[in-house]
Amino acid sequence: MQRYFFSLRIAAWVIVAGLVYSAVDLWWHGFVVVHDPARAISAVAIDGGGGSRALRQFSPGYWAARPSFPGVIRITCADGTRIERGDVEPGRQTSYTTTRDDCRRPR
Repeated sequence: MQRYFFSLRIAAWVIVAGLVYSAVDLWWHGFVVVHDPARAISAVAIDGGGGSRALRQFSPGYWAARPSFPGVIRITCADGTRIERGDVEPGRQTSYTTTRDDCRRPR
């Protein structure tokens, strides 16, 4: 019985170490998260002098990526409208929540 107790203890330490490492890594390198509660977005990207990098949808209404160059968040709405929101830099945590008016065409 004691043999399994030590195995579980080591497994717990490995899990805790992985969580700590990933938290420090995100804090150090930064991240970008876009929340779309209305689900009116079809694509999100970081555009800048270093090129363009698409954000991945990791859950319905949430898009995320790690910035590797400075730029802006470019949001493409489902109707084709493109808007720019927020400055992005490597090493900085950036988040943006879309509003009702973001994907509305001006009249």
